[in-house]
Amino acid sequence: METVLPRDVQRTFDAVLSVLGEAFPFATLIDFTELSRGKPLRIEHDTMPVAIAWYCLALHDVDLICTRRGLDVILTCTVCLHEISHLLLCHIPLLSGGPSTPSYAAFLRCRNLQKALYRSHTNLYDVPQEYAAETLATLLLNCLRREKTSIPLIARHLHGGSSNRLQLLPWLVH
Repeated sequence: METVLPRDVQRTFDAVLSVLGEAFPFATLIDFTELSRGKPLRIEHDTMPVAIAWYCLALHDVDLICTRRGLDVILTCTVCLHEISHLLLCHIPLLSGGPSTPSYAAFLRCRNLQKALYRSHTNLYDVPQEYAAETLATLLLNCLRREKTSIPLIARHLHGGSSNRLQLLPWLVH
C-alpha cells in the first residue's frame, strides 16, 4: 500500500526536488530556503530555559533557528530539518510578530521569545502542521543522506570521512 502524503507536503517536496534534484547537501537546502523565503536563514545555539530545547523565529531581516547549546548532534540535525520544513511549508509567517517584528540586531539585544515557535519536550505530532513538518523533514533527510552516500568512498576518505557513518552536521556551525 502506497503512503499518501499531505498535499502541502507533496507540493513542497516536489518543488524542492524540481529545483535541487533527489540528492543535495544541507548548504543547498539552506540556499533554497533562503531563496523561497526571501531572506537569510541563521542557525544558532544558545542557552535556554529548561522547558525549551529550540525555537524558530521569522525576524524582519532573517529567519532564525536556535537550538539549546550542547544539544545532541543528531537531535540538532533533526530539529533544523523540522524547522526548515515549517519555513518551507509556510507554517511560520514571513514576520513572526507582524509589522513590529524586530530585526536580528534588535532581537540579539533582548531575546524576546513571545512570538517564537518553540516546542518543549511534549509530543505535538498530533497537530497537523507538526505532522506535515516532520514528514517533510524525513523526506529531506533522505535526500541529504542520498547526497552524502553518493560521494565515492575514496573521496570521503580523502576528506576525513574514513568511516561510512553519515556525518551531517559540519554545516551547522556558523
